Amino acid sequence: MAKKNEEQQPHITIDDVQINIDDLPEEAQGIFGRIQRLTQKKAVLTLDLEETQASINWFTSRIVAIVNDDKPDDVKAESNI
Repeated sequence: MAKKNEEQQPHITIDDVQINIDDLPEEAQGIFGRIQRLTQKKAVLTLDLEETQASINWFTSRIVAIVNDDKPDDVKAESNI
């Protein structure tokens, strides 16, 4: 019976065959390590881009709010109609 908490070994699927990293040649193991690091880096960059876009959106909204607050009262009244 397999343990429920048994850790899954890192693997790669090639031509629908799952191969444990330990079974790969040394050069392929090194390449797999790079793929893992690059995948993690991509995830961090994606999160950074999402945070950057959210900040751009917030600052853009803030500028719009500031500009709208600086309008004369009669222009503000017309835009609320």
